[in-house]
Amino acid sequence: MTKQSTVQLSRTQVRRMADYTLEQADRRESLGPGFWREAVPLYPSRNRKVVRLRLDPEIADWFAGRKEDPHAGINAVLRAYIERRRADGQGRA
Repeated sequence: MTKQSTVQLSRTQVRRMADYTLEQADRRESLGPGFWREAVPLYPSRNRKVVRLRLDPEIADWFAGRKEDPHAGINAVLRAYIERRRADGQGRA
């Protein structure tokens, strides 16, 4: 098996990428404002996997501008999302 090459972009390169409008974005179900009001950040153990994500520039900038570890913040938001979906019976156990 041959490993595919990956390209890691700098923040400057990400900022220069084309921005998309809401009309161009894929249609997804909204979680609604109630989800985020009730979401509780859960911080996992340090046993983590390294993955690469493609984030919108404003999301990457927002988390990077926080005082805490941006990776921990992103992880906490994703964990809260998963826990809520599981509680609603919409995710795998």
